[in-house]
Amino acid sequence: MGRLDGKVIIITGGGSGIGAASARLFGTEGARVGICDLEQVEVNAVVDEITARGGEALGMVADVSNSEQVKTFVDAVIDRFGRLDGLFSNAGISGRGNVVELDEVDFNRTIAVNLGGAFLCCKHAIPHLARSGGGSIVLTASELALVGSRNNAAYTASKAGLIGLARSMALDHAGQGIRVNVLCPGPIDTPMLRDSIERHEDSRAYEQMIIDETPLHRVGNPEEIARVALFLFSDDSSYMTGSTVVADGGATAA
Repeated sequence: MGRLDGKVIIITGGGSGIGAASARLFGTEGARVGICDLEQVEVNAVVDEITARGGEALGMVADVSNSEQVKTFVDAVIDRFGRLDGLFSNAGISGRGNVVELDEVDFNRTIAVNLGGAFLCCKHAIPHLARSGGGSIVLTASELALVGSRNNAAYTASKAGLIGLARSMALDHAGQGIRVNVLCPGPIDTPMLRDSIERHEDSRAYEQMIIDETPLHRVGNPEEIARVALFLFSDDSSYMTGSTVVADGGATAA
């Protein structure tokens, strides 16, 4: 038996990186998964991989900052699988700049996707979780939610906000059997990290700096974070809610 047998779990940002790795792992652990992302090709590839292994998956294109698109996606998952047991709010975008340099449009977009997107996903998913008798919500934040980051004001603020949001939801919805936790990854080898590295003039030096500042002296891989997420969605974490779980190679311990 898999650790998620019979459960239906939504994963946003499921077309690549941590979301895709989690979708694949959850599928092998018995979950039926609904994934969304912005790129149809990437979504289809993950769905095809899961179904090729005998699992069940539904994929759609959706922008998590758009309430109507989020509701349409959640409703499609319910129509397909009949229930909802988990939400992995994982979609996010990066950003650079201090508050003086940042364009207001870019700041607002980062907040709308990273923090507002989690709000919208929870808003539309929680009634279905409650009808299913409860479930688990996991919000992907970042190590930067805990320690801050130079020239990264919007991203850091958006990720820190997720911790407060999760704590409030944990209190509000515990009576419905809904657990809410935050997962804070460190530097993980995802397209987002690669894009961030490539934006620097000396990308090789910047990547080496990241490695040097991580006590385990390496970048993590998405599968390592997916296994932490699996724990948070499984019954092994049944007494955890309102918690912030850090998987960052020791970066915030330094």
